Amino acid sequence: MSVLKHDCLGKCAILTLNRPDSLNAINTDMLDHFDTYLDTIEKDSSRALIITGTGRGFCPGTDLKQPPDDPTARIQRAHALIRRLIEFPKLSVAAINGLALGGGLELALGCTFRIAAREATLGLPEIKIGLMPAYGGTVLLPRIVGEQRALDMMLSGDAINAETALEIGLVSSLCDHPDEAIQHAHDFAQRFIRHSLIPQQAIRQAIHKGSELPLTAALAHESHIMDAVAASEDCAEGVMSFIQRRKPVWKDC
Repeated sequence: MSVLKHDCLGKCAILTLNRPDSLNAINTDMLDHFDTYLDTIEKDSSRALIITGTGRGFCPGTDLKQPPDDPTARIQRAHALIRRLIEFPKLSVAAINGLALGGGLELALGCTFRIAAREATLGLPEIKIGLMPAYGGTVLLPRIVGEQRALDMMLSGDAINAETALEIGLVSSLCDHPDEAIQHAHDFAQRFIRHSLIPQQAIRQAIHKGSELPLTAALAHESHIMDAVAASEDCAEGVMSFIQRRKPVWKDC
């Protein structure tokens, strides 16, 4: 049985964590396969990526029954995966169908958006076993929900329910049942995938890079990216379609 499954729904590629006996806990084999699947999805005709889990859980984090031989190397690999998701040319949606804890929630934080089933539980409980979030949680969670809420979640280790996650901006939308998570993520993505990927990529890059730079440098970076967007065929097509009052036909892929 493959630890990851690749499917499609409409114009969305679906990557499913597939270790249901462990609620899809992360092990070395799973990390080994991620880049291969992402390579394929990056080149296919899909417009967005949905990441979800098989069965009752999204992902409870690292499989503590299969600890890595080199914990430092594992963290570096996890960081590389999170960076790739953040920089992936297509936006991504984590369809949280159940438990999302520790590294599982951190994987979801690497996605552009997160949606969740109402019965889902989300948290970073590492402190309860004498650890800390180390797959990007201390960096990404404060950027999404603010420093104080992130500190509350990480220093207490207490999980939150999906309704609270929606209230604090950790997830963007809820669905009523876990079985609806993939379809809900697909429907959620439709608002975005009808637009050209070129400005989508530029916007995401400007936000993520800009958050690391002083104001003047961030504005300069935005201007530099805009030059490339403005020179694209899709920009010309978008302006012309507006003038001609017709739907644009994007040439980005």
